[in-house]
Amino acid sequence: MVGTAFERAEGAAGRTVARILLDSALPQLDHLFDYSIPAELADEVRVGQRVRVPFRSRDRKSFGYIIEFVARSEFGGELAPIADIVSAVPQLTPDVWRLARAVADRAGGSAGDILRLAIPTRQIRVEKQHLAAAEAAANAAAVANAEAAAESEAAAASAVVAQPEAAVAEPVAETQAEATAAPEQAIAAELVTGARLALTPSHGPERLHTGEWVGGWAAQLARVAIAVHALGRSVILVAPDYRDLDQLRDALEALGHAEAVRVDSRQSNGERYAGFLRALDGVPRIILGNRSAVYAPAHELGAILIWDDGDPVLAEPLTPYVHARDAALVRAEQAEAGLFFSGHARSAEVQRLVELGYVRAQEFPPRRTRIVHADASIAPEAFAGRVPEFAARTIREGLRSGPVLVQVSTPGYAPVAVCGECGDLARCRACAGPIGFRVVGRASCRWCGEYATDWRCGTCDSRRLEERGMGSARTVEQFEQQFTGTRVILSDGEHPRERVDARPALVVATRGAEPLAAGGYRAVVLLDAERLLSIETLRAGEDCLRWWENAAALAAPNGICLMASGGGPVVQAFVHGRTEAWLRSELRDRQALRYPPAVRVASVSGGPDEVERALRQLDGLPGVDHLGPTSIPPGGAARTPAGLVRAIVRFEYGQGSEVASRLRGALVADAAGASSRTKSRAPGRARPEALRLRFDDRGVFDG
Repeated sequence: MVGTAFERAEGAAGRTVARILLDSALPQLDHLFDYSIPAELADEVRVGQRVRVPFRSRDRKSFGYIIEFVARSEFGGELAPIADIVSAVPQLTPDVWRLARAVADRAGGSAGDILRLAIPTRQIRVEKQHLAAAEAAANAAAVANAEAAAESEAAAASAVVAQPEAAVAEPVAETQAEATAAPEQAIAAELVTGARLALTPSHGPERLHTGEWVGGWAAQLARVAIAVHALGRSVILVAPDYRDLDQLRDALEALGHAEAVRVDSRQSNGERYAGFLRALDGVPRIILGNRSAVYAPAHELGAILIWDDGDPVLAEPLTPYVHARDAALVRAEQAEAGLFFSGHARSAEVQRLVELGYVRAQEFPPRRTRIVHADASIAPEAFAGRVPEFAARTIREGLRSGPVLVQVSTPGYAPVAVCGECGDLARCRACAGPIGFRVVGRASCRWCGEYATDWRCGTCDSRRLEERGMGSARTVEQFEQQFTGTRVILSDGEHPRERVDARPALVVATRGAEPLAAGGYRAVVLLDAERLLSIETLRAGEDCLRWWENAAALAAPNGICLMASGGGPVVQAFVHGRTEAWLRSELRDRQALRYPPAVRVASVSGGPDEVERALRQLDGLPGVDHLGPTSIPPGGAARTPAGLVRAIVRFEYGQGSEVASRLRGALVADAAGASSRTKSRAPGRARPEALRLRFDDRGVFDG
C-alpha cells in the first residue's frame, strides 16, 4: 500500500535546520533561508510543507516552503525558528521543486512565481475531507490485504490444479499481445522509456460508444494516455482551453477512465485544490488541464502529452512567462519521461526539434479533409456579398445534408472604423488603440473598450465614423439575408458554442471558436485569408496554417474545405498539404535573420539607464547581440508610461543559462535598489522604470 503524501515526504530525522523558500515576489529573496526547527515541531515537519516563519523581525511572519533539512547552517548568527506549520500535507514535491527552480532559472525569473502557478490556494475544508477519505481507504485496503493473504494460503493448498489453469491462460496472453500491437499501445511503450514524439492526427471527428462526438485527435490522445497509465505510470495531458479539455474528458470517460484529475483555471478554488490533492496521492494518475497542469505533482511520471502547442494560450501571461511546451521539455528530461506533441499543424518550435533529431516525427501522413481553392485571383472586393458565388454554391450544397462552418477573422460587427471624411484610421483618444464596431452603430476601442462617443479625427477634425470590414456579427446579418430560411448560428468570444447538432445550419465562427458538429461539417469555408495573413506578427503564416488546419479537421469524412480567396506560399502550402515543407523554409529564413525559434530572445525593458546597465552585463559574451534600445510608445493596451525603452537580446540556445544568469543579476540589483538610490528614488519593482525581463516572448517582433 502506497503511503500518504505526509508519510512519503522526508522528515527532519534529527537534523536541526530547515532550508526554506519564502513565498515572495521580490527577486532578491529568491534563494533559500535557514531556520531552526523547534523541538515541538521536530516530528511533524516534512519537506514540501508550507510553513510560517519570522522575517526581518520576530513579529513579522512570512509564508514559505520547506525545501530540505541540513545538520548545520553556514549562517554565523542565531537562526530564527519556524513559527508554525500551515498545512500537514506536503504540498511541494521534490520533483516539482526541481522543475520550478530549473524553469525559473532558464527564464531569468523566480521559483516562487512558478510555485504560485503550480500549487493552488489551500482550502481547509477540502483538505480535511481528502485526509479523512485517504484514511478510510487505507483502513479498507488493510482489511482487503488481510483477506487476500488468507485466500492466498488457501490457494497454495490447492496447487495441484494449477496446470489446467495455466493451459487456459494461454489464449489470454495472446489477446494481451494483440492489444499491445495497437498503435496507441506501441506509442505508450516508447513514451515510458523517454521517447520524444511528434504526431499529426488525421482530420475528422470520432463518435464514442456513449454517443458523444469528439475530435479524432482527442480520442487518440485519450487512448495513448490510458495505455501509459496501464503501464503503471502517471500521465499529464495539456490542452489550450476548456473546450479541448472537455473533449479529452469525454473520450477518457468513454474509454473507461472516469477518474482523471482535472486542473482547470475555470474550476472553483475548492475543485482545483481537491484535484491537486488527488494528484499528490502516491498512485499513478491521468492529470488533465491547461498550461499550469505541466507543474502538477505526478507519481511516477511516464509521459507528458501536449495538444496544439502552437496555440498562444499555452504561453503563460504571468512572470516569468514560461510556455507550457518549454516547461514540459524541462520536466520530461528531469523525470526521464516521454514527451508527445500532437497538433493538426506543427509549431515552428517543434519543427525545429524534429529537424535537430531531438523529437521524432510520425512516419505516415495523416488523412486530411479534401481542400479546394475557389480562385486565388479573386480579391474579396471583386464580388458582391460576403462570399463569392462558388463559395455560396458550396454552402448551399452542404446545407442540404447537415451543418456548414464559415470561419471569419474577427469578432464584432465591423473590426475597423475610419474617418468618414478623410479615411484615416480612427484611434482611441485614451490609449491610441484602433476603434471598431462590436455592435451596430456603437464604436469602441478594441484595446481598452472605451466608447468613442466624443471622437474627433486628428487629421480633419471630422466627427463621422464609417465601418470597414466585416466581423462575425455583420457576417451573420448578411448570411441571414443571403441564405433565407437557413438557421444561422454565431460562435465567437462573446457567444461561445461548444457543439452543434447534425441538423442543417450555417455556423459563423471566429478562428479558434469553431464548435464541434455531430458527425462533422458537410463543408468548411475559410474567409478573410488576406486579412489574417496581413496581421503584423512574425508568426502570421504559422498561425494561419494552424487556424485553417483546425477548422478543416472539423469536416465530416466526406466533407470539403473551401479556401474562398487569397493566394501566396502559405495558402498554397495549406491547399496542397505541404505545411511541413513551408515550415522548413520558414525556419531557414528565420535562421538567416536570427529570429526565434532559430535563436532564443530576451526582451529587456525599463528606464534607459536600467536597460543600459543590464545590457552591459552581457559584454564579452560571443555570439550574443541586441537590437535597440528603442523607445516604447506610451499608452496602448497596457497603458505604458512615457520614457521607457526596450532592447531585444538574441543568443544561441547553448548560451541561455549564462545570459539568463547575468540578466537576472541585473534585475536583482535593480529591484534591491542598488541603482535607484543614487537618484533618490525608492527601491523596488513598483517604479515604472524598473527593469523587466521576458524570455522567449512569441510576440517580441510583432508590430
